[in-house]
Amino acid sequence: MLASYTPETVYHRDGEINKIASILAPVLKQEKPSNLFVYGNTGTGKTLAVKHVIDNLEEISKNKKIPLKITYTNCKLKRVADTEYRLIAQLAGFFGKSIPTTGLPTDEVYRIFYDAVEKEKCVVLLVLDEIDQLIKRAGDNVLYNLTRINEELKNSKITLVGISNDTTFIENVDVRVKSSLSEEEILFPPYNALEIQSILKERS
Repeated sequence: MLASYTPETVYHRDGEINKIASILAPVLKQEKPSNLFVYGNTGTGKTLAVKHVIDNLEEISKNKKIPLKITYTNCKLKRVADTEYRLIAQLAGFFGKSIPTTGLPTDEVYRIFYDAVEKEKCVVLLVLDEIDQLIKRAGDNVLYNLTRINEELKNSKITLVGISNDTTFIENVDVRVKSSLSEEEILFPPYNALEIQSILKERS
């Protein structure tokens, strides 16, 4: 088995996948879903499950010509989400905006991102993997700012989908930030011994 092997099938996570799909399904009616945080230890299939759902949402939206934009960012990567500025610049890049790595006021970077999102005229799902790493490096204000953008947007709406190995990190964010998120939460429990055996058998 190759070290880079990435299984396409998500095993023993039907319940969690259904929950994720149920929470994000409003995008297919061009409605904003609740913000969603997915927790679980490393290797519990949470990222794979989220990607499975958003891939299906993208396919359905494309076939039915439903406007939808989904971005995926791994916040653990250096020079991607180690500062608030770099994260918003990265997100703006998904909308075709090229922002220098330094030099602009952060408010200006947000404005460029805001304008780009507004022009999409759709629901935007921002998937932030390893979101706890973002908060450690850039602070929790970025979450507050991203959620507050919705108050200004008229033609588009943003939903945050955070994925984290740290099940307690959200407890440490500012109360104001926590209130602005009003997130749904899904916990991925560890696989049991029988599930691990069947997964290894399927991959062998």
